Amino acid sequence: MEHVFELKGSYKGGRKGKGEVHSENFSADVTIPTSMGGLDEGTNPDELLLSSSAACYFMTLGLYLEAKNISFEDIKISSKLIVSEEGRVHVESIHHYPVVYLNETPDESLRKRILDIADRAEDGCMITRAIKGNVNVFVEPSIEIV
Repeated sequence: MEHVFELKGSYKGGRKGKGEVHSENFSADVTIPTSMGGLDEGTNPDELLLSSSAACYFMTLGLYLEAKNISFEDIKISSKLIVSEEGRVHVESIHHYPVVYLNETPDESLRKRILDIADRAEDGCMITRAIKGNVNVFVEPSIEIV
């Protein structure tokens, strides 16, 4: 089975230019961030890549926990993307800091299982697999009680 996602966009200008992207369920203005000499109005490709990586990761983690019949209340994530200017400007790494929220304190065995699943979920994320070899992705999961 094949899934097709389509996007349309336009961009006017150079470093200080403005653009927009639209898909069926998404729309955003895009510019270059001020840290790179742009206007910083709307989002940028770095934030879009980080967003897709983080969303793919926490959705995959939720699917993996569900498949192992592990109940959880919520998954929250904080992520960062590092851009390097050594050589050509490139994305060097993505770091995810997911927190799995549980309704009760897990025993040590369950805690270890959840943290192991959180590590394996990154390998299962299709965005990570798409950028593998070009961008290093790191995960530092934790567990909290609601």
